[in-house]
This record gives sequence, structure tokens and C-alpha cells, in this order.
Amino acid sequence: MAILFDTMKHIGYFFSFLIVYLFYFPFKILPYKWCLAYGIFLTKLLYPLDKKHQKVAADNIRFAFPNYSEEQIQSLVKAHYRHLGILLAHTLWAPRMTKKWLDENLIIDAESLQIEEETKKQGVGVILISGHFGTWEILVQFLGIRMKGGGIYKKVRNPFVDRLLRSMRSKNGVVLVPVQESTQVIKLLKQGYWIGFGADQNAGKAGIFVPFMNRQASTFVGPALMAYLTGAKMLYYSVLAGENGKVIVRVKDLGFVDKKLYPSKDDVIRHYTELWTKTLEEEVKLFPEQYFWVHRRWRTQPQVTGNNQ
Repeated sequence: MAILFDTMKHIGYFFSFLIVYLFYFPFKILPYKWCLAYGIFLTKLLYPLDKKHQKVAADNIRFAFPNYSEEQIQSLVKAHYRHLGILLAHTLWAPRMTKKWLDENLIIDAESLQIEEETKKQGVGVILISGHFGTWEILVQFLGIRMKGGGIYKKVRNPFVDRLLRSMRSKNGVVLVPVQESTQVIKLLKQGYWIGFGADQNAGKAGIFVPFMNRQASTFVGPALMAYLTGAKMLYYSVLAGENGKVIVRVKDLGFVDKKLYPSKDDVIRHYTELWTKTLEEEVKLFPEQYFWVHRRWRTQPQVTGNNQ
């Protein structure tokens, strides 16, 4: 019976994979600009049907921008869905990225470029921190093309989809590290790799609470902890969808961990976690439509007890 159940489960996984692959296939063959238009078209079709995530996005925006009118909130939700179409297209098109394409379409300001070049000359490991903001799957390929890059990878339950995603993300030489293998991350950082962390997911009980967009948010300490343990440099990256298919890169230098900053390790890690979270917040306020408002970033909240009720 167990063997039969396992076989049926794998058959189900395979048919799910076929659906995913058929959805993905147009992005493998269409020209880049067509992919963008197709992605926007798909989310435009989805928008009137997806009331659940519209509500999640609107609720999140109300907290983040308390001075917004309902008209402004709904306008931002609609603009966000258009961005989701671009994000979808970039995610599925990104494995086709080449250095030539990046050279033609990358927009990076002089200050950000200087930070990047000086860090490369230092030859140190880099904690590259980003969030669910902009077009983060482009960042994965960007890392492989421009740096000795690696990324944290969370395995997908469907083994066929998992293999497809790993293949897509590693097209340009990015080393993918399973989320459970922190020792491998430490090893790569000490070898001078740039390791990407998309660390702004809800961390539940595993995180610490730091302020983010007017609410406390349970936040993973992984980036700050790895910098503390390895001496790697911390850079914050925004990789944004620009006009006409361009990609805008903005870099902030968060420096090296100063272990003398506070008396305890936990206090130091909290400081740098708050630092990168505040940096992300400042970027979100500049480009609000490109934050991933449909995810439940603030789902876990501090328990209110006693006189605080």
C-alpha cells in the first residue's frame, strides 16, 4: 500500500510539473520584450479574479502608508499587479540572460558601481542582502555573471519542479546552497564568494522582531549572523524593473560587523538586522509598487500580555 501511495504521489508530481512546464515554455522561446508583455497580460487577466491577494496587498499598504487615501491604496495595488507581471516574466526569462544582454540593459549609478568595484578589489566574501522587492530572480543571474556568486536555495516539495528551478537558477554559474547547509555558506564566504540572501520573509518563531514599514516584523538573522561569524562584508542590493525592460541596480554599503559595537553577540546581530531592514524600507518607500505586498510579511506578531493589552 505504501509503495502504491508513493507511486501515485510521484505521478501527481509529474502531471503538476507538466502544467508548470507548459506555462514556462513560452518564456523559453519568445523575445524578451514579448515575454514582458505576456507576463503583464497574464497578471492583468488575474487581477479581477484574485480578490484574496488584492485584500492582503491593500491591508499591508494601509499599515505601511497610513496617510494614503483609499484611492491611493487601490491605485498602488493595481500598479503592484502590473509589476507582478514583469516579475513573472523576469523570473521565467532570467535563465536566458547573457553578459551581452546585461551590458546593454543594466543601469547602475556611479556610487553603486564604485561600491561594487571596490568590494571586488578587496577580495572578501560578501553577504549580498536583498528582499522580495524589485525583480529578485534577475539578481540570481546577475550574481552568476558579474561575481563569484552563490545563493541560498529552499527545496521545492515536487522533485520534478525542484530540478527545473535549480537548473534555471544555476544557468549562469551561481552555486546554490540548500537552506539547511549553513556550514557550506560559511565555507563559500571564506573563499570570497558573494552569497545572496533574500531575507525579508516572515521568520515566525525563528526570527527576531524588528520594525519594518510601521509594524514589528519577525525577521531572519541569517545575514547578520553569517557576517558576524565569517567577517564577510554586507552589501544591500536593489534590483529594480526599469522602463523599456531595463534593469536598475542600486547598492548600499553596510560595511563589516563591528563586534565591539555592543557588549553581546545578540545585540550586535540585532543592530545589523535592523540596519539592513531599515535600508530595505527606505528603498521600498522610493519604489513602493515593486515591493511584494501580496505576501504575509507581518503574519507573526509579538505576543501582547499583561498591561500591554
